[in-house]
Amino acid sequence: MSLIIVFAVLMINEDVSLVETDYYPKGQTHQELIDKKHNANSLSYQITLKKNDGRLELQFPVGVVSESVSGELHLYHIVDDKQDQFIPIKLNENGVMAINVVGLSGRFILKIDWKTETDKYYTELKISLP
Repeated sequence: MSLIIVFAVLMINEDVSLVETDYYPKGQTHQELIDKKHNANSLSYQITLKKNDGRLELQFPVGVVSESVSGELHLYHIVDDKQDQFIPIKLNENGVMAINVVGLSGRFILKIDWKTETDKYYTELKISLP
């Protein structure tokens, strides 16, 4: 009996956070996400990622950089949602976006939701930080 009580107390104290807190509305827009992924995959060049001295450098496709690129990058931590970050996309003149990742560690998914004047795109990149 005492073993059951111990397990019950341990389970109550365990942090069980949902992967997505607003999963239902996100499910409703799933087709739009599929279309954005298709648009991104149909580009001749994909977004590339480089780690460089505590920074991540994202190189956007050259063909779309000439247009105005806007959107948001979600630095999604796979285990701890407290490390998630939402960063607006700002490219330099070469089509590169630099992100400071000093102090972050673990496995992340970069969810890049971006658009140009003519199309919308969505790209995911997986990365591990020290």
